[in-house]
Amino acid sequence: MPQIESSDLETIAQILEFEHASHCRKRSMCLLMFVIFFGVLLLALTLIGLHVAGLMFERDGAAELGGDLWVLQVLAPLAAAVVSFFTAWWATQNCINSIERTLFVARANKHHLFVRFLDEVQCADKKKRRLLLDLLKGVVT
Repeated sequence: MPQIESSDLETIAQILEFEHASHCRKRSMCLLMFVIFFGVLLLALTLIGLHVAGLMFERDGAAELGGDLWVLQVLAPLAAAVVSFFTAWWATQNCINSIERTLFVARANKHHLFVRFLDEVQCADKKKRRLLLDLLKGVVT
């Protein structure tokens, strides 16, 4: 493979730095939403637990418990939101790690590793990854 000029490598590295900053903001939002929904889920579980415990100590509380079970339907969407935001945070963190690895190789002027790591950036969709690789191929040829 022909050598890539340092200025071209630096240009592509700057593009990756913008992507890195964007994904850091996305990671922060996902973490914030995860913490909020996890807190709401814990609060809902606590309130439901206290309500059920209070009904159990009443004389006819067990009979009333059947009418209040609709509240449990709130837990499934809250749990799904918690899992979804955690998964999004985890995927974004993996993306940031792959971008940082690629930037490190670019700054070390390891051209062959840069091309290989750029191809393996996890967060870039196929269109964006192809655009970066086409840009790199256009610079090399």
